[in-house]
Amino acid sequence: MSSAADQRYIATRIIDACLRENLREIVTRGVAAAPDADVLAHWTDPSPMEGWWRLTHLPGGTLWLPIHRRGLLQDICACGDSWLVQTPDSVHVEHGAQAWMQRMSAERDAETQQLHRAYAEEADCAAAHRALARQAYHAHAPALRDALRHPDADERAYRCDQLASYRDHPFYPTARAKTGLDANALRCYAPEFAPTFALYWLAIPQALAQCTSTPPAALWPDFVSLGLPAELAATHLPWPVHPLVWERLEQEGFALPEGVLRAPHPWLEVRPTLSVRTLVPLHYPQLHLKLPIPMRTLGALNLRLIRPSTLYDGHWLERALRRIDVLDPALQGRCVFVDESHGGHVGQTRHLAYLVRRYPALEEATLVPVAALCALMPDGRPMAIHLAERFAHGQLMQWWGEYTELLLAVHLRLWLHYGIALEANQQNSVLVYADGQPTRLLMKDNDAARIAMPQLRAALPEVDALGPLQDARIAVDDPQALAHMFCTIVLQLDLQAVVEGLAEWQPMLRAPLYARLQGQLASTLAQLESDGIDTGPARRLLAAPRLPVKYLLSAGSLLSKQLTGATDINKFYGNSAPNPFGDAFADAQQMPHQHAGARR
Repeated sequence: MSSAADQRYIATRIIDACLRENLREIVTRGVAAAPDADVLAHWTDPSPMEGWWRLTHLPGGTLWLPIHRRGLLQDICACGDSWLVQTPDSVHVEHGAQAWMQRMSAERDAETQQLHRAYAEEADCAAAHRALARQAYHAHAPALRDALRHPDADERAYRCDQLASYRDHPFYPTARAKTGLDANALRCYAPEFAPTFALYWLAIPQALAQCTSTPPAALWPDFVSLGLPAELAATHLPWPVHPLVWERLEQEGFALPEGVLRAPHPWLEVRPTLSVRTLVPLHYPQLHLKLPIPMRTLGALNLRLIRPSTLYDGHWLERALRRIDVLDPALQGRCVFVDESHGGHVGQTRHLAYLVRRYPALEEATLVPVAALCALMPDGRPMAIHLAERFAHGQLMQWWGEYTELLLAVHLRLWLHYGIALEANQQNSVLVYADGQPTRLLMKDNDAARIAMPQLRAALPEVDALGPLQDARIAVDDPQALAHMFCTIVLQLDLQAVVEGLAEWQPMLRAPLYARLQGQLASTLAQLESDGIDTGPARRLLAAPRLPVKYLLSAGSLLSKQLTGATDINKFYGNSAPNPFGDAFADAQQMPHQHAGARR
């Protein structure tokens, strides 16, 4: 059961997200104003605030929302989960996610109202799952203390990944909800609980199975081990299935094709990673196995099955990036790559697919996802502070400088020179730390990039030898698609959100961290210009009065695709985020020599 504090926390995040995404124009049609004394007499919440936001265009009366004046990616943010409603006859207080969703959906069409009701249920789920995650964190605290000190590299990587699972997504308000999993399923299959479980297996007719290569022998059983006749090997293939899908097989959307057999015995002990659907075999931790699961996260439309095209497109990007790494001296040695060459699917079914990720041998290294950087260790300090102590002589600003330099050097060059913008979110971006070596980026899960193909061909002519991409959305004609991806993923999720997360722990860090980030942006762009690379697209982005921001709550949960027009709910944007760098780069834009050496 969730507590009142959990419910308040989730509801406050929801109101914040609605303000950030200007849902129902609550920012553009609202005004800062002070209620009169008669209205204020009904307000008893002692929480600090900086003012009130008045909304008169919503049905049901005037809404008075207490606000703060500054928030990450937004000008105003919510102080809590309560507000006042003033009508000609009365004034009353409302609070909570359900009441807020009712306000946001009032007098909208039936489909939108249903989406809002469903999201109110997701909010309840998020509050309940947050309470369970907190319990799990306290239970696993002794193991988490050794996340950077455990003698085994694979165990260090797993514990850092587990630590990240306790940190909420910076922007999506109900990311804590693993919709489709009840409390028992969470304990059995979610990374917060670090469970171990065995996979189930099917026998798939070879004529139906499409595999990109031979599966790794270490992970694949023979049919006898699964309790099936050995002679099936002549006609069928063993096929891994997550227990959560296994129990739904034959239900709507999870049908089994004709000729598929269920194996009686489970096989292969695994543990879940941060993504939940990617699993680490206990005895082969360098071979991760990604399987579909019937769970929704980051939006009601984000069902975590596997689209077969992603198996091919992820490997396509892997090969392109490996080739760039070989050819570009500025990138050599900055990245290590996960082998994603093997996967399988049954036709276009999304519940019968898998991907194997083979990690490089990094026995002396520690792998840390960006999602873990602001997660609190059991001593109450963020992981980033521990990394600075362990790998940067205790100097947080040195650690931050090395981190920002790495991310910007890699992603700005990929964008501006090669026309590649990776969806390198906090889960996919993994840092590789090792004593006496520069920090590196581990590249994986790049099946949803955006690529300007003419630009990539100009910089890497051999790219056509890789064949076509499967997902037509990856190759884009609009150069803004690359700017949007870099801004909302690398800049906002991997950099700004880390600043704000560390400032939660120690507010005085905000200003120097932002200053160092701004300086690193400038120096990286200057380095690219000295290499003859046109930095105009990045400079125009950074000089804009407003930056793009993902409207994932609107596109992923609250509005239908018919209303948003979004072809990809994860890439639906509004141009509404404050730009903390705008003044500095607007000045730089005026300097006539700034692009003199750039290739046009």
